[in-house]
Amino acid sequence: MTSKNKVAAVILGAAVGVALVRFFNLPKEERDDILRGLKEKTSELLDDAENTVDKVENFMDDFQSKGENEWIDKLYLVKKAFTDFYGDTRRNLS
Repeated sequence: MTSKNKVAAVILGAAVGVALVRFFNLPKEERDDILRGLKEKTSELLDDAENTVDKVENFMDDFQSKGENEWIDKLYLVKKAFTDFYGDTRRNLS
């Protein structure tokens, strides 16, 4: 693993850690609302499985087309994929 990939892994790990701390500091009702929304959106994605698979394949093609050292672009693609599938959830965790 290159040092750039290690930096990217640390950034992703830190982002997950911050999101979890913020999530678990929310009142139970807000956490339940967020989880309910994620379950509903996931069900919608599964109901439209063919379109979802096409989207995932497109994102994976874009991801794999990036060079090994283009980790910033790869992180942007991961963010774009999650935003496309689940919308902007930052408003729920701020």
